[in-house]
Amino acid sequence: MNGHPQYAESLALYALGALDNPKELAELEAHLGTCGDCRRELEALRADAALLAFSAVGPKPPERARQRLLNAIAAEPRAERRKGRPVVVGRLRSRWLSFAPIAVMLLLAVFSLLLGLNVRNVQRELRHARERESQLHDQLAEAQHAQEVLAMLTDPSAMRVKLVSIPQARPQPLIQTIYKPENGHILMMADNLAPLPANKVYELWLLPANGHAPMPAGTFKPDANGAGMMWHPMETAGIDAKGFAVTIEQDPGSQTPTPPIVMAPAG
Repeated sequence: MNGHPQYAESLALYALGALDNPKELAELEAHLGTCGDCRRELEALRADAALLAFSAVGPKPPERARQRLLNAIAAEPRAERRKGRPVVVGRLRSRWLSFAPIAVMLLLAVFSLLLGLNVRNVQRELRHARERESQLHDQLAEAQHAQEVLAMLTDPSAMRVKLVSIPQARPQPLIQTIYKPENGHILMMADNLAPLPANKVYELWLLPANGHAPMPAGTFKPDANGAGMMWHPMETAGIDAKGFAVTIEQDPGSQTPTPPIVMAPAG
């Protein structure tokens, strides 16, 4: 404060609403009525205090506002006499000393609030990033499955087996299987299958060429029209198969087939 440093402390308190001495309050307000410099200084101090209290841009308030308020609080007027009245040099009055801890706590509370807002913003951005990553992963997996299905449908070297119902019924239920032993992938397409109870599923079985026990190859349920499609990767690749079969099992499936076999290789 260049023009009237003797009012520095009173202006800082007045800006914060803490000037409680009636005489000093009256004297300062009278001075403000005639001094444009001090009025501008008062408005600047009030604006700085408001910025410190309400800014939500980030954890650190504007440096200009912080420094101006601290400078006003810490100002020590020079020794001079104004109209015969001595001015105390080099110390803050006891009233200000009692107010200073409150101001410090207020500043700490504001800093903590702004820091908390910033942390929540960062956490929200991380959560959105994880959600986007998960969605991208699901889309890539779906695209890979679609490419695999297309490759199996057009691969002339893949093993193709048609399964028919036992005994035969009308319309004729039909299952088409496409099997690639080198990677253990099975593609199954079904049509005209009978509906199942809610606790039952159809289960496909791979019949190894070496005569070993049937191996589970995925479970499925047809839609209302008896149609269905399933893509299933076997746990072990490179298994030679002599065919496939279908049984009806308790949901979610079994490790060994439950008689009777309802669909077997045609012919």
